Amino acid sequence: MNFAEWMKLYKVAQARFRSNADYANFQAFQAEMILKELAKRGIYLENKQILDLGCGHGGYSFALAQKSNRVIALDRYIVQKNSPLGNIGWLRGDALMTPFRDNQFEFIMCASLIEHVREPIGLLKEIRRVLSPSGLCYLSFPPFYSPVGGHQFKPWHLLGEKLAIRLSGHADAYESAFGQWGLYRRTIRGVKRHIRDSGLKIQSTSTRYFPINFAALPFVGEFLTWHVQFILTKSVTQS
Repeated sequence: MNFAEWMKLYKVAQARFRSNADYANFQAFQAEMILKELAKRGIYLENKQILDLGCGHGGYSFALAQKSNRVIALDRYIVQKNSPLGNIGWLRGDALMTPFRDNQFEFIMCASLIEHVREPIGLLKEIRRVLSPSGLCYLSFPPFYSPVGGHQFKPWHLLGEKLAIRLSGHADAYESAFGQWGLYRRTIRGVKRHIRDSGLKIQSTSTRYFPINFAALPFVGEFLTWHVQFILTKSVTQS
């Protein structure tokens, strides 16, 4: 990302809690940057069957729909119901038990979801089930011990749940920051292990939008990587 793109990211991030539309705009801008990076790696999504798993406010889905007219967006709580492009299928459902057939999707976007589910291996196994044999999954999350690992509770999440809720000013939003709402201590090392155990294969590991790949550094990468991203495929050793 260049300086102008970093500045725009900062602006849309600052505005994201003003409304659902602002949060969708924040997601959409991030997705545009991710798609640019994927294209540099020779990964193109035109006409592919795409799943936005844990779509949230739908911003990633909007960006993906610019590339393909076969996008399905799934989340437990669907905020968006209509796409300006008219080519997104919105579906309310559980990411660990989706209604899709085996090998259905050629590309799966799973951004900032794995840290919100109690059973990460269950999520990864479901991704593997619905991913086509030649498909790719983009999986990303902020490592818990990074500066932004606590989401809106940052940086107080490092002091524990009770202090995080009190000091962040979000006590009215969530009864439990790290339990009922679902913010779990996901680390790069731990998620790598979960990926291998689920039968998926890591094609690449990198730091989102950043030229220095802190995510590749043992131990210190957990603190320096603001957002880790993986490109995953099916392991050829499992059916």
